[in-house]
Amino acid sequence: MIEAPSSGRDQRGRFAPGNPGGKGGSRRRVLEFRKAAEEAIAPEHVAALLRKTLRMGLEGNLSAIKVVLDRTVGRAPEAPSESEPLGIDLPSLGTATDCSMALDKLIEGVCNGNVDKSSARVLIAGVQARLRALETVEFERRLSDMEKSAAHAESLNKSQRNP
Repeated sequence: MIEAPSSGRDQRGRFAPGNPGGKGGSRRRVLEFRKAAEEAIAPEHVAALLRKTLRMGLEGNLSAIKVVLDRTVGRAPEAPSESEPLGIDLPSLGTATDCSMALDKLIEGVCNGNVDKSSARVLIAGVQARLRALETVEFERRLSDMEKSAAHAESLNKSQRNP
């Protein structure tokens, strides 16, 4: 068997057997640590920690209050944000040029303070998705035209060879 060099890799650069950084090495260590923690901590330890955290929360420790409430009641859902109309009008996204103009308006809106950054991110992603869809449709059309042209050229070649 070929010995692994000091780097812990074989001659092809792959992790050698027994190298702790090799396949599954880091995951295996995490699982071993988790198993050790589960064996060391008994349910009564967890209950004692929760009682201590509850006591600290009742004494006014805000972090402890948060931990206790998160673990018992659950986190409060985020309030839905109300959508407000943007201070800009975007063109319909029928062509790549329209998409380009929409991106220009969005960037201008962010710079002028008419559009917040998070709304702009969502809208830019939408414009980019529309642009990709337009490009795909154009690609399909061009491919279909090329296939038709190739088929036509092939039929012309066959007819010229077999008069």
